[in-house]
Amino acid sequence: MAAPVAATGGDDETLGPLGPLGPLAHLRVVDLTDLRGALCARILGDLGADVLKIVDPAIGAAEIESVAYRYRNANKRGRRLDLTVDSERTAFHELLAEADVLIENLGPTARAMLGLAPDAVAERHPRLVHVALTDLGLDGPDAAWHLEPLPALAASGALWATGFPDRPPCSIPGYLAHDCASVHGALGAVAAIADRDRHTGAGPGLGLGPGLGPDLGLGQLVEVSAQEAALAGTIPWSILVPDYLHINPMLPAEGRRNADGFYIVLPVADGWVRVINGSNRQWDGFVELLGKPAALTGPEWQQPGYRGPNSDVVRIVAHEALAERTRAELFDQARQTGATIGVLHSLSEFVAHEQTRSRGFFAATGFPGLGDAPFATSAIRLSATPTSLRHPAPGLADEHAASFGPRSAPRGGLERLAMGHNEPGSDNGLLLDGVTVVEFGVAAVVPELCWMLSELGADVVKIESAVHPDVLRQTGGARFNCGFAFNAECRGRRSVALDLSTPEGRALAFSLCAKADVVAENHRGGVLEKLGLGYEALRTVNPSIVYASSQGYGRGGPFGEMPAYGPLNSGFAGVHLLWNHPDAPYPCGTSMNHPDHIAGKLLAVAVLAALEHRRRTGEGQLVEMAQTEAAAYLVGELYLEGALGGTDPQPVGNRSAVAVPHGVFPAAGDDAWVAIAVPDDGAWTRLCGALGWAADAAVATLAGRLAAVDAIESRLSAWTAVRAARECAELLQAHGVSAMPVLGPLEHRADPHLQARGYLVETEHAEVGLEHHVGQPTRWSRLATRTASSAPCLGAHTAEVLREHLGLTDDEIVALTERAVLR
Repeated sequence: MAAPVAATGGDDETLGPLGPLGPLAHLRVVDLTDLRGALCARILGDLGADVLKIVDPAIGAAEIESVAYRYRNANKRGRRLDLTVDSERTAFHELLAEADVLIENLGPTARAMLGLAPDAVAERHPRLVHVALTDLGLDGPDAAWHLEPLPALAASGALWATGFPDRPPCSIPGYLAHDCASVHGALGAVAAIADRDRHTGAGPGLGLGPGLGPDLGLGQLVEVSAQEAALAGTIPWSILVPDYLHINPMLPAEGRRNADGFYIVLPVADGWVRVINGSNRQWDGFVELLGKPAALTGPEWQQPGYRGPNSDVVRIVAHEALAERTRAELFDQARQTGATIGVLHSLSEFVAHEQTRSRGFFAATGFPGLGDAPFATSAIRLSATPTSLRHPAPGLADEHAASFGPRSAPRGGLERLAMGHNEPGSDNGLLLDGVTVVEFGVAAVVPELCWMLSELGADVVKIESAVHPDVLRQTGGARFNCGFAFNAECRGRRSVALDLSTPEGRALAFSLCAKADVVAENHRGGVLEKLGLGYEALRTVNPSIVYASSQGYGRGGPFGEMPAYGPLNSGFAGVHLLWNHPDAPYPCGTSMNHPDHIAGKLLAVAVLAALEHRRRTGEGQLVEMAQTEAAAYLVGELYLEGALGGTDPQPVGNRSAVAVPHGVFPAAGDDAWVAIAVPDDGAWTRLCGALGWAADAAVATLAGRLAAVDAIESRLSAWTAVRAARECAELLQAHGVSAMPVLGPLEHRADPHLQARGYLVETEHAEVGLEHHVGQPTRWSRLATRTASSAPCLGAHTAEVLREHLGLTDDEIVALTERAVLR
């Protein structure tokens, strides 16, 4: 085996005597996806899994040689198989007999034709975990629809929320909706393998060899809808907002796009910066940064509800004050005043930045066709079982593997441990029953991680305080328990009020962590360490702890202790500048908190993998993720494209260089739109048939359509503009053309397809009342999950948790309350 090209995290070598030492090195994965689902197996491969990609001999050289293919299929070996040929389909099933996981996104017709419908796979390969990545799910009235990346984003709500209100909704380059499904597919695969393992004596799925125990564990189906995963991974709060209008009638329940929203983008001497003025401290720091202009210093500006609607005034005043200063100068000055400013980088600036280089996020691989171009390694870092980059993507001319290599044996002894320290209720119950998670989460990333763990059965204990409340609690104003954003993020946990500025509060938190299985935090870098609650301090008393940490810029490096927020992280990574129309007045990016929501789920994949490693070996570790790198990981091919082309990619809006038509077109009604993508000549022929357009040799090929793109899309707009978006999509889908209405939160709440699938869930909040939330995008056929309960009121479980976990008496709890430790 060749030495790894690059490793992320860990002090150990990435290769052991039998292979990579990643936490999933014992797993064998068969990948049968196209580019829309390829990231799923890439994630598992980064974590050490032995991935065999099935390469269709009919695939074109253009795709094999594309940077997207080379990026998304790295860490995979290849096997050329034509599954329409009986003998090669037999060889494919022989691979599945040796595999632990199958990942596919074939669509219903291809699944049936190849004999890979879920029931057929389960009957033939009962131990196999079958991950079915779908566009809209395996059931429901729209399950047969096909979604290319643009229509998939339209289905999710992220497209509806992005761009300037006087332009069509604007897409991000890449595969964001399907990447959200890939992350959930990886999460589902790791959880399903753990579930199979706990019902297995210690069979070959663990790499321990035969004869070590009864082989009783069964695989299962893991189903993920790209629509549901992207709704949860990009804009989950949108579903809840209408339930909070009785608390704040000014909330934007329709979720319409508003350019950069409250996180305004401002021009400076050498580019653009983005500013967050959520809290009064941030606003006061920003006003000081501007030189305290009189126009912004009146008492009315202390009200967030006033600042938002008057952002035009802020832009005018700030433009004059900032015109002569550079991005770097403003970033440094903001730190001194308390303002929160993020720099908008180009892709190449992010690659070259000292923080990026200090963390070694990009590698020069020497892979075929890529040379020394910056290759994104992994957004996940694990200290004991590091991720690694080992294989280039398989091509048609490469030497292909006949089968899997030898299984990598797990490090440590053969003792099989419980998933958590506490005695689980039942092996037939929730996977993480008995696992205790202590959460120091704020805002979105770690709370999203803890939501995933809670629905799998973990007892999540959130440490918080009214002294320094979670920033999202403040979305309820003075009513901390009625913040819509907090209550969207923090379901499924118990709240313990501890003032960590007091020695007793820190001591109690330390004691809770000492008994925990997982500690998760995303405070500004260094904060938990200074409180004596960092990983190094806790591992001395709890060496098996899995400690998950996520900061904006990541640990270490010159920016390791700087505060950051989701929209600023995507700007730092270079993603923001590409999420725009090319003729827009300024780069608005998106008002959503990308990449926070999907980054939390990616972190959950790593934590589950670390827990599985601990269950096999007893070894804990630090799991770390930079949110900037999570944003970059999802569009890694763009950094390669820029480096290989010699210039940074520029925003193209909804246009595509490989598909015409490809865009968001007006439909009948107020601000109604339909997304349509025609990726090849066959789809173009079907589009013409659906619309009754005569065949035209001049536009029968992509080159011809690219030359006539304006005329084609103008003609298509005239057709869509007099029809309802749903009518357009239904007709085109019936002819095999990928199309989707651009859905917003009100459409989601009323959508018959989502209702038929039971995706949106209802909970009852103690102070708010009935709430509607996004549900769990990952569906397991065997593994039980639970719907996370409503978010807790601040400190609602303090006494309960301290009695249960630390054995405190009621008198001790009263005394701590009187000394203002529990507040």
